Amino acid sequence: MNISDRLGALTKLFSKKASDSTEAEEYEQDLIDSVEEFSETITREVMVPRIDIATVAADLDLDKAMAIFLSSGYSRLPVTGKTTDDILGILYLKDVAKVLHETPKLMFEKTTELLARKAVFVPESKALKDLLQDMQRSSTHVAVVIDEYGGVAGLVTMEDVIEELVGDIVDEYDREIPDVEEIEEGVYRVNASYSLFELGEKLEIKLEDEDVDSVGGLLTKELGRLPKAGDTVQLRSIELTADRVEGRGKRLLTIVARLRVEPVAEESEKDD
Repeated sequence: MNISDRLGALTKLFSKKASDSTEAEEYEQDLIDSVEEFSETITREVMVPRIDIATVAADLDLDKAMAIFLSSGYSRLPVTGKTTDDILGILYLKDVAKVLHETPKLMFEKTTELLARKAVFVPESKALKDLLQDMQRSSTHVAVVIDEYGGVAGLVTMEDVIEELVGDIVDEYDREIPDVEEIEEGVYRVNASYSLFELGEKLEIKLEDEDVDSVGGLLTKELGRLPKAGDTVQLRSIELTADRVEGRGKRLLTIVARLRVEPVAEESEKDD
């Protein structure tokens, strides 16, 4: 059964279950909606855009490439020639790690281009269901997305595609985000989904809003748009700054909350 048939079967199955009961589970309806949206989504909508792609130069030695892997957190990096549009292949972290383990001296002698695997290119207009099917068939986990003029538009991984259907995937490499952590006196890093009420209680201030319940919701409301890293709003008792933003949808993960010191009113001069 191919991807299209499976998606169709899922839709029929959960549509039937939802219609059989007036109290269908919320996740079932979410899956129905996800399947329908997935069938209509194209690659451009889920790719990591060109501006956010981390790359390694073709003439870079493997030791320097390993440093980029460790600092970026990615396990696959495009290998480029003179420009980003000149992608020569994809370098895999596990291939570099193998060289490091078996023949360490080659880490300084071998270049990324020599170790890179063949890159797969797909048009940005390709339907996700077709892309997933092609990736499964060829055992490909990452593809370079090309725009209508032949330039590099972005990068897409199998994880990006699957997350569009089932939601965010968390693995052992993803860092768990604590609700609140103090980074210095009066300054806290908080999970964007953390409750306004609970943060207010912890900081011993009144922090509430009739329209939103989370810290991230308040920041977004005050900005009037989706936050970008570094965006700051000033409230009466607290300052909120967008801290960590990631993913294709630029999802806000953490916020830095800084307590503001209220100006102390000057005392009236005492009568002589």
